[in-house]
Amino acid sequence: MMRAVGLIPWGLIEGTQWQLAVLRALGARIGTGVHIHRGVRLTEGGWDLLDIGDDVSIGQDAQLHLVDLDNGALVIAPVTLARGATLEVRSGVGGGARVGADACLTALSYLPAGSTIPDGERWSGVPAEPAGHDTLPPRCTPTLGTRQFDAVLLGARLLLSMLFALPYEIAALALVAWYGLDVNVLRGSITVPDVRTVLLVMALLGPVPLACVVVLRALVSRALGEVPVGTMSRWSGDYVRVQLKTELVNSANTWLSGTLMWPMWLRAAGMRVGRDCEISTIIDVVPEHVTIGASTFFADGIYLGGARVSHGTVTLAHTTLGNGVFLGNHAVIRAGQSIADGVLIGVSTTVDDTVARQGTAWFGQPAFALHRRPPDDTNRSVTYDPSLVRYVNRWFWELLRFAIPMPLLAVTMLWSWALMQLTAGASMSWTWLVVVPAVTFATVAILPLALLLLKWLLLGRVRPGEHPLWSCWCSRWDFLYVAWGELVQPALVALEGTLLLSVYLRAMGMTIGKRVVLGRGFSQVVDPDMLHFGDDATVQCMFQAHTFEDRILKIDTVHIGAGATVGQTSVMMNGSSAGDGTQVAPHTVVMKQARLTAGRSYEGCPSRLVGGG
Repeated sequence: MMRAVGLIPWGLIEGTQWQLAVLRALGARIGTGVHIHRGVRLTEGGWDLLDIGDDVSIGQDAQLHLVDLDNGALVIAPVTLARGATLEVRSGVGGGARVGADACLTALSYLPAGSTIPDGERWSGVPAEPAGHDTLPPRCTPTLGTRQFDAVLLGARLLLSMLFALPYEIAALALVAWYGLDVNVLRGSITVPDVRTVLLVMALLGPVPLACVVVLRALVSRALGEVPVGTMSRWSGDYVRVQLKTELVNSANTWLSGTLMWPMWLRAAGMRVGRDCEISTIIDVVPEHVTIGASTFFADGIYLGGARVSHGTVTLAHTTLGNGVFLGNHAVIRAGQSIADGVLIGVSTTVDDTVARQGTAWFGQPAFALHRRPPDDTNRSVTYDPSLVRYVNRWFWELLRFAIPMPLLAVTMLWSWALMQLTAGASMSWTWLVVVPAVTFATVAILPLALLLLKWLLLGRVRPGEHPLWSCWCSRWDFLYVAWGELVQPALVALEGTLLLSVYLRAMGMTIGKRVVLGRGFSQVVDPDMLHFGDDATVQCMFQAHTFEDRILKIDTVHIGAGATVGQTSVMMNGSSAGDGTQVAPHTVVMKQARLTAGRSYEGCPSRLVGGG
């Protein structure tokens, strides 16, 4: 059933009434005026147990634990969001929990299974606790009806998809004109491929149009005009532009995040970015609303100044980060915040910018101040001030990303050629029942096997250690995982939940015991050599087996013991371990070098014994 539901074009219909209609058809009870933001995964079952009232807003990447895994068992439980409830960015609601009318669960917070937030209250933390009452936003008059809004948004998405297809179409037409191809010639070239032709096709239909599309996305973001700050109705033309701009940034993320080209693209799209910034993946961003100071460092998955949607009202504000700010993975910077110079915000953390003074460090949910050691400037030649050779090396590997589609084109051409060869004169039943499935399976398997070879050629067996940002090793490491995400992850998604995925991950370097249950997300794994899972473990968490400290990548092992369970959206950091039979609750963050005692239960950000025992 999950495979069938996955065929629905969720990306096209998200944020529209069509998304809600499909969920209702699957069995969910959903009221009117409901907003479900990007990244909320509702494709894994349990729809009959989902009850969402009128005017509910579910934020970016929020988690509803309708279906969960615990100790190797599937746990299915209801989730209720009453009228006017708001779930902020990356929050989570456990099975059997209820969020009351006009109540709010804040960003990065987790409401444990079976808990209830009373009407009108605001809860925060992991696990969530009362944090006052929620303030309702002012009502804004819609400028579009719901059907008009859906038509405009879907129409704009389709028009942009056609616009971004133009570079590929022009390249294909240029190829046809260059070779003077007609149907007969094209058919012959597929039957007997020429190496030079294959290379030319891959170049013209791969790197060149891809680079054009990436540039075009920045220009389109500019052309959409500046979105005003303040409040607006969710059913308005301005919010259509917000949706489109954030989608344009998300698309460019894939190819440019973490590269020297990324700040350039963001400036072209309207963002103000200082010198010497290292910016990885950013999420839910309207570019012109963000200012980033010089020498700022972003880890992956930063939620940067995204609009807050609640009760049909969208709130936008300018967001500013000072010089030398460091943001850890999955940090949330709220719209309108101004982060002081030199502030460090840790993994899965959001801070109050009125108390985070210059040069301070913060971590946790709720956040608390950390002692911060002085920065290490002894390796500036490989962290801040690289030589010309290191510049050239990094540019080479980052530009090589644009060649990643070429193997996919080569495999597609091989698939077409093989079908032409093997189906000539064959019966229809033999062709569709035997030849097409066999050729498709064989060609699809080529890319995962090629990536496996690439991993061992570029990195070999990775061991705990340190690698400066501007080292060749870091560039190879980064390229490998971009290639994994674009070339192989789509094929491996089909293997999630099967034993075949574990076989592949072991070949990539992971240590996986017997009868290990893996949750979603293992179709792409960063630092597989660092991950060690004992027999009968149940693993749904995320892994941070590496960190960047003073622009040096530090990588270490993560161990999960036999029979342990680590819940959804939890993060285990480099050097951490969970003992045999340990239970780690969802949304928990296990800090570096932490050792969780065997047979005990942990929760929180940072992790702590349940009940304080």
